[in-house]
Amino acid sequence: MKSEKLMEYIGQIDDNFIIEADIHATKYKSIPSPWIKWVSVAAVAMICIMAAILFMSKNAAPVDFSNLPKLSVNTEFDGMGFEGHMAYHIDELCDNNPWTEMNTLKTLPVFNNPRIGATINGLSAEEMLAKAKEVANTLGLKVTTLDTETLGENYTAPYKATVKCDGATIEVQNTGHIILYLTPEMGDFTKEIEKLKGYDNFSIRFEYGSQTIDGTSYSNGLPLPHKYRFAFNNTSYEQALEITQFLFSKYGAFSGIKSPGYNLFASYSYDGDLLRLNTTVFENTGKLTERILGYHFNKVYFHASDMGGLGGISREKTDLSHKIGDYPIIKATEARDLLLNDRYITTVPEEFPGEEYIARVTLVYRTGWRDTIFMPYYKFFVEMPSMQQENGLKTFGIFYVPAVKSEFLKNLPLWDGSFN
Repeated sequence: MKSEKLMEYIGQIDDNFIIEADIHATKYKSIPSPWIKWVSVAAVAMICIMAAILFMSKNAAPVDFSNLPKLSVNTEFDGMGFEGHMAYHIDELCDNNPWTEMNTLKTLPVFNNPRIGATINGLSAEEMLAKAKEVANTLGLKVTTLDTETLGENYTAPYKATVKCDGATIEVQNTGHIILYLTPEMGDFTKEIEKLKGYDNFSIRFEYGSQTIDGTSYSNGLPLPHKYRFAFNNTSYEQALEITQFLFSKYGAFSGIKSPGYNLFASYSYDGDLLRLNTTVFENTGKLTERILGYHFNKVYFHASDMGGLGGISREKTDLSHKIGDYPIIKATEARDLLLNDRYITTVPEEFPGEEYIARVTLVYRTGWRDTIFMPYYKFFVEMPSMQQENGLKTFGIFYVPAVKSEFLKNLPLWDGSFN
């Protein structure tokens, strides 16, 4: 039994049990002995506690899962190519996910993806322009021009609206996502970003000029203090943590994140350069389930520029009000067995190489545009021996197994020899 659960039961015991135990323990003692008294009191109290725990566990109402609808497992993926990461050793692929194999969660919540309606239908031109003007008003900017844009001649519905202001351009996409392009004329950005705390999903991009080196143009980004250089390539974990902590302390208050956790995931390129794929701050407060949700659905991402400045900031806080229910989940060991029996989905262009190549497992929510629901999966990092490079770099392909128990799934994926 977990210590926090034990303390919960202890807190429910009537204080009279403890008082009566104390009286009973001292009533029949002929020789005063404080340490014997307290040992006796503790022993009797512990008996009462264990009896209460046994009584509560026997009389606890079983959880009813009968009303939970069955879930459809998404077997499609966003984007191109396959999902895999290169490293010399699996320990280099660290992401600070709150979940570990030591955790013993029994259930996890599942949600409908609120973006699906927006993706299919999209905002109208009027709605996008209204949202853009609203953001301009929030920032106290005067609108100079308004425009909408379609994808091309074969498309009639606009996919974005653009509002230009002094020092900023505001773009609203038909999904509702907001992008702010800021120039130095915007002024003190630290004050302006506080005004955006009412918005949950937006990106900021700093258009602060560029430099041309050997015929190639590199963006400057927002200048940072001299002691900080924010680079995408070959930044160590310690350097990434230092710069991300600084950026969050300076620009992150608008997010409302109370207890920051840091996802600084990186992997290598074919040339051996370390690419810092994530410099993300997530909400890491509350119980384990809350922290897992914060890791996936409540975060701020800082983008590096080419020249070591701050290239941009993205805010991603997903609406989780469309909860379907709390679903029972399998253990990681059970997911491993399913993986060995080809019950997985993957974009890796090779079949699963064998159990001995499983390097790590973690628990994630898949949150792509194709995911109609947000449900948990076990994510396996599997070394692909045929993809090892001459420089010693290994490729770890990603294989997903649904974490929800199979009786609550409409379709348990079975690999059929093809690749997504």
